[in-house]
Amino acid sequence: MNKSKSPVIIAVIGALVTMILIIVVINSNSSKKEGKKAPVSQKNVTETLESCLKSIKVTNAEKVKGTVDYSDKGAANLPNINTKYPLTVQGTGDVDIEIFSTSEKAGKNNNGWLNEVAEEFNKQGNRLSNGKSMSVSVRSIASGASCDYITNNVYIPQAYTPSNELFGELAVENGAKLKLEAESLVSNVAGIAISRTAASTLKSKYGNVSFETIVDAVVSGELQMGYTYPYTSATGLNFLVNALQHFDGSDMLSSAAIEKFQQLQKGIPFVCYTTDQMVNAMQSGTLQAGVVEYQAYTNSPVLKGGYDFVPFGYKHSNPLYSVGELTPDQQETLSAFLKFALSDGPQAHAREYGFDPDNSFSYNTSKLSGSDIISAQRLWKEEKDSGTPTVALFIADVSGSMGGDPLARLKESLLEASKNIKPDNYVGLLSYSDNVSLELPISQFTLEQQSYFAGAVERMRTGGNTATYDALLVGVDLINQYKQTVPDAKAMIFLLSDGQCNEGYDYKTAADIVDYYGIPIYTIGYNEDIESLKDLSSINEAVYIDADNDDVVYELAALFNAQM
Repeated sequence: MNKSKSPVIIAVIGALVTMILIIVVINSNSSKKEGKKAPVSQKNVTETLESCLKSIKVTNAEKVKGTVDYSDKGAANLPNINTKYPLTVQGTGDVDIEIFSTSEKAGKNNNGWLNEVAEEFNKQGNRLSNGKSMSVSVRSIASGASCDYITNNVYIPQAYTPSNELFGELAVENGAKLKLEAESLVSNVAGIAISRTAASTLKSKYGNVSFETIVDAVVSGELQMGYTYPYTSATGLNFLVNALQHFDGSDMLSSAAIEKFQQLQKGIPFVCYTTDQMVNAMQSGTLQAGVVEYQAYTNSPVLKGGYDFVPFGYKHSNPLYSVGELTPDQQETLSAFLKFALSDGPQAHAREYGFDPDNSFSYNTSKLSGSDIISAQRLWKEEKDSGTPTVALFIADVSGSMGGDPLARLKESLLEASKNIKPDNYVGLLSYSDNVSLELPISQFTLEQQSYFAGAVERMRTGGNTATYDALLVGVDLINQYKQTVPDAKAMIFLLSDGQCNEGYDYKTAADIVDYYGIPIYTIGYNEDIESLKDLSSINEAVYIDADNDDVVYELAALFNAQM
């Protein structure tokens, strides 16, 4: 070979290799952007699952009845507020007032307006007429959770600013003593973020895209959307009551409204436990629309880039209430802070963060009482599944690493939270360590099944290694088998573990099968090794709950109430 040509040949080969690599990378990235997956046949998945199950040892435990506790421990289950919801601003004045605020005002960055206003107020060194120094503390907590603390007398702040007046009315109906100090701290708007593709389709059929046409499209099966849990989310509650009013403007609890609501829920794949869960489902294409506040929408590149914002319902005016009987010093401090917050500087700063949008939308101004709102929530709980039952399997880790406090918390959370499961759903229980034990076969959650469930939970003991994915594969198979008897039922699995799998099949094997069958895996993590549990939950738009915090019972109860 001519040596003088070698560098040229090498350069050409190098260029070709580079081009091939570029093409591979481009194709790979393109597939990722389009959400493409390698096609998997049902035969391959079924054969893989059947092959795995042959090597997994499953024992059938004897059913034992336990005590079904119907007592309401709602107040006792509320987590320690300083652990779960620490102060975002700590005042140090002689007279300090604490304000419960929602996270869009008392969070971080663009969601930190109230924090920044409070900090600025505190720096001013303001004094009362009697010479005492005054200050403000802020605690970031959801509208519904704030209402729970206040109405159960677990923790009483001096002031409360939910996103809208619906939760104010709800708190008063439940016995809270609130006084409206200001109708609005900052203005916001509830809305529906709808993909531009779906919005174009609706516009061509209905002539415009509005709350009413979106809801009608969901009812008729033309659109899938999500909304957040109306027991804690002000936007979710706003959506619920406005949908009911749309169905019957004179009586939102009429039989006609209920019938329409049932049809609506058939177009709601799941009520989202968190806003993040809903946005993830929108990005994946599971949902074409979801509820969101304008301030969150305008600060989200993802939402602004691909979705239109359609306002609806009651204005999210962020009212400010005083709570209980304030002392004269506390009242003077609150009035001084309110005057500062409503002044030109703080209000201009709020607009920089996306509040006070300039729009001509006509808000819903009809009056709703607290009893109306409670009735709407009860209706939602009764009818949210639109007659479609849920098949749920609980999988409990009883390996040695779960010994002591983790198992005690697992038992407490399961027994207490299971009070929120409706009796027309179907429930079963697996436990696992080295092997898998069917503690309770899936069956309708009648009083007898509830008793067997309690007995199965109470007798669980720890020991051995952790075959998490073996148990999950068995769980998927049990769900699939039972769904043959109730084919229209929704399926879900709740996995309670510390995530430390050290026995049996690996994560990828289980994840591929879970992904194919589309079963949401709600994971509850104990101790520290939790990344694999978060990954499992993300496969089919479920959520992860950190059970290390003392709020696990409260969080699980809310999750079961939302999903079952």
